[in-house]
Amino acid sequence: MFKRIIFSLGWLLIGICLYPLSANAAMHVPNGCKQHIFLTITGKIGKTTEGAESAYEMSEREFLALPTSTVTTSTPWTSKSDFVGPLLSKVLGEVDAKGKRLRLVALDNFSVEVDADYLEKYGTVLATSKDGVRLTIRDFGPVFVMYPRDSFTKELDTPAAESYLVWQLCGIEVE
Repeated sequence: MFKRIIFSLGWLLIGICLYPLSANAAMHVPNGCKQHIFLTITGKIGKTTEGAESAYEMSEREFLALPTSTVTTSTPWTSKSDFVGPLLSKVLGEVDAKGKRLRLVALDNFSVEVDADYLEKYGTVLATSKDGVRLTIRDFGPVFVMYPRDSFTKELDTPAAESYLVWQLCGIEVE
């Protein structure tokens, strides 16, 4: 009986110690992203949202209302698929982006810097669906940076280019 009580108290103590860690993990939002905002664009931009200090906080509804394009390609993680979303150039145009370097920020705190012209050259889309199915956080979403890898294998089938295929995109910093 005594062993059972000690064992139960041990598990209770572990739970109490781990609770703050799990609560903080659920609330953590990486730099460049904001909780309850679909896409945050910061940096050298000419248009900001009211109440957002030097940032444009794009709602999901606003993002989904933008004209879309389709990129049909495979990735190291997916078979050949149709990825649909607005062109990156259109999204950057919406905020009057003035910089030439971008930092793409994902929900998991991954970020990468890339030349904006490089991504725009290939018709990069910010995909919200794959083969007609809306992307979720568990499936590369809600936004997956996508360009036609299969059409430009020499240029885009490289480790560096793969790092620009950011999934769970939540922020863009324009430099």
